[in-house]
Amino acid sequence: MRISPTAPVRSRENAIFYRNRTLTRPSTSFPSTAENLRLLIREAADQLCHVVDGDLDFVVRVSEADEDIDQLLLLVNFVLAAARRSFNDLRVVNHRTEEDLLAARKLQEQLLPQKLPYASNCRVSARCTPARTVGGDFFDFFRYPRSGLCVGLLADVRGKGAAAAIYAALASGTIRSLLDQEMTPQAMLEKLNKSLFARAPEGNFVALTYSTWDDKNRVLELCNSGLPEPLLCRDGIVRSLAVHGLPLGLFPKADYDVMRIQCERGDTLLFYTDGVVEEVDREGIDFGASRLADILAKNCHLTAAEIVDQVFDQVNAHCQCEMNRDDQTVIAIQVL
Repeated sequence: MRISPTAPVRSRENAIFYRNRTLTRPSTSFPSTAENLRLLIREAADQLCHVVDGDLDFVVRVSEADEDIDQLLLLVNFVLAAARRSFNDLRVVNHRTEEDLLAARKLQEQLLPQKLPYASNCRVSARCTPARTVGGDFFDFFRYPRSGLCVGLLADVRGKGAAAAIYAALASGTIRSLLDQEMTPQAMLEKLNKSLFARAPEGNFVALTYSTWDDKNRVLELCNSGLPEPLLCRDGIVRSLAVHGLPLGLFPKADYDVMRIQCERGDTLLFYTDGVVEEVDREGIDFGASRLADILAKNCHLTAAEIVDQVFDQVNAHCQCEMNRDDQTVIAIQVL
């Protein structure tokens, strides 16, 4: 193997060559002190590629003794030792953080409904995929004990990660504390908005849809506070449910529109958070609500669970990424 001492090479092969070889001078001529110093500096520099590759245990050495080079390498190896200690400390902290986040994720998963609601005239399927270990999306289902109305909600807390997850737990707990009042969707959102405004960190808010389902009469009553418009597919035709309102927790008082829908057998409703339609491909193009509507129109004959699977499959195929940019949640409801 031939290495040119004058070539500016910083390869691993060059580093190994210099590390394993004792430099000898050609018998025909003797290099100057400056040239020999330059060779030693290059030898040390080439070995630093190990450090660049992440080998903090590597010790930089040269094949000949030189007082100035030895002092420099002493400092270099001292810095590497300090970096190694800091890296090990960070690794311990990171391991503990990962353990805490995994515990938080398990807790968050347990807070989601473990069993989807049963109703004679509808079937429900839902899936939530956080962008990080924990996220700010959540959904819930329950039944009012006196009226018997089924209740469903979908929420998206501003932000991602642990902070959003904590605020999501606060919002979910507040909602459940109000259930015994059996409020209409409009009254619930107004009450929830006041409660969250008084307790929410500055700048945080919750976008949420809250709906009640009269199973006997197949009537859905719906309010929305900042989430994308839900979709309704009837006879293969998809339309948006234009119901709007301000996100919860931004202002001390807010009004919310209510929509009452007389559903029919064969209808399919789709609720989703903005992380679904705002997922982008490698060229920065959004998945988009129109693409989501096409999926619903083409697959409305499938079960609710199969429709949810189709949505996530198409979103993943669109972005072709290992991790979604934002939390993604989809709920499909089929009317029987």
